Amino acid sequence: MIWLHTYLGIITGWLLFVIFVTGTLSYFTPEISYWMMPERQVIAGDSQQQNQVYAQGQRYQLEKSIDYLEAHATNTNSWRIYLPTPRDHHWYVQWSEGKTRHLVSFNKDAIPIETATDTKGGIFFRTFHYTLQLRGYGGRYIAGVAAMAMLLALFTGIYTHRRFFKDFFTLRKGKLTKWTTDFHALIGIVTLPFCLMICISAIMIYAIMYMPFSANMHFEKGERGVNKVIIPSLPTLSSSVEALNTDGESKSVAYPAILTNLKKHWKEPNAIKRITVEAPFKENSRFIVERTKSLSVSNRSERLVYESYTAAPLEGYADESAPATFRRIMYGLHQANFATIGLRWLLFGLGALGSALIATGLIIWVNKRRTAYLTANSLRDDSSLSLRIMEKGNIAAIMGIAIATSVFFLANRLLPADMINRASMEVNAFFIAWICSVGHAIIRPSHNAWYEQTCVAALSYIALAVVSVSIPVERALDAVATWDITYLSFIVVFALCGVGFMALARGLKVRLVRTSNGYVPHTKSADVPNIKARKR
Repeated sequence: MIWLHTYLGIITGWLLFVIFVTGTLSYFTPEISYWMMPERQVIAGDSQQQNQVYAQGQRYQLEKSIDYLEAHATNTNSWRIYLPTPRDHHWYVQWSEGKTRHLVSFNKDAIPIETATDTKGGIFFRTFHYTLQLRGYGGRYIAGVAAMAMLLALFTGIYTHRRFFKDFFTLRKGKLTKWTTDFHALIGIVTLPFCLMICISAIMIYAIMYMPFSANMHFEKGERGVNKVIIPSLPTLSSSVEALNTDGESKSVAYPAILTNLKKHWKEPNAIKRITVEAPFKENSRFIVERTKSLSVSNRSERLVYESYTAAPLEGYADESAPATFRRIMYGLHQANFATIGLRWLLFGLGALGSALIATGLIIWVNKRRTAYLTANSLRDDSSLSLRIMEKGNIAAIMGIAIATSVFFLANRLLPADMINRASMEVNAFFIAWICSVGHAIIRPSHNAWYEQTCVAALSYIALAVVSVSIPVERALDAVATWDITYLSFIVVFALCGVGFMALARGLKVRLVRTSNGYVPHTKSADVPNIKARKR
């Protein structure tokens, strides 16, 4: 069990660390997109008073959205209206004309935003989390195998650290190797339920992809067509005549009556997330209202259906089967759309600890293997090839993702607003920074590489805090004036990350000086009388 636990971590550790870091960031996907698009403004709030204003504002937002669509989206089969939430503050409408897709965002005064920042936003981390930017090349299969490996590593880890209470209350100070080992066991116990939930739910989300045998046998299009068969849908609308008043003008959508009916079903103030109007300007047009996901663990929100021009309730969606409902609950648990701000920060903290669990496991293996190697070879520091690969790979994975993430955010602020394919350039900056980290880790001695890349990370996050305040400065001033906690919290988090990496760099500097003076850490003097080693 110990052998299996160790080598599962060694083989999949770098991949799991990257998946965990990007997944942890994905808990704040809407907030990251909000920070990366400075043109957005606060539309919805979290306080009770702001929620009351926001609830009244949904009627106003719906009215303005329909007015705009009736004037500008006349040649389309459907409208979609997305109302803002306290998390994303994004109010926009969407429609298609042939193959051309239109999206128009509004500010809090219902004025269309003419220039929106071209960015992937927080969606980049969420997509990278489960596709590894290999959507067409088996990325989800690779991520699924990693989840299965971690699930097995968790169970073997339970056996390895079966003395839970002793491991939990043990945190030896002094030698860094012992402290790291104890910390690894401690956070393994603390995050065990969270990691089990994440791994199991991740596997269940794509279970039909990993085990397609039943779907291929019983459904015509196999795994690719099973969702269309088992997911309830509304009957297709037939062609209809245009909806006209007695005076020959087009009818207006009866949204006031629909909102009045909605209040009988949904009591919360900010109940509506999305509205779909099918076949606008037609007599048989449907008005589909989707409820916010904040009250449901499932990732499928409740939906009600009305006739667009009479407000008469229609038969809605049928209930899903038990397996489909179970899958949606697993999906909802994994994404945590239901989580309040406090619970979301708790999940973020557990995700960060899970990332630390993986990182410490990789570092522990390298440290123990180096100690054993130096002892067996009379303290000659010509480390084995596997040890050098693991050590440099740890630097590239752990520090590389930290630096690449900061560069991604910096690119969002520093790239010209009118650059062609600007969103793709942000992503390219992320991977270029990561490749540079890999190259630096290869050519530099390991101790130097750890210290130097930690310094780069510290400078990058401090620069991010400065850039958040100064570019654009009007946005930061507006955030202070409106007490925009979401925007201001990014400045605080960037500064804290910079300070944390500075403290880590200082500790690594001390160890680097000790190593350059000829001391070999992690070696027991009882085993080897002379602990002097030649310099690297």
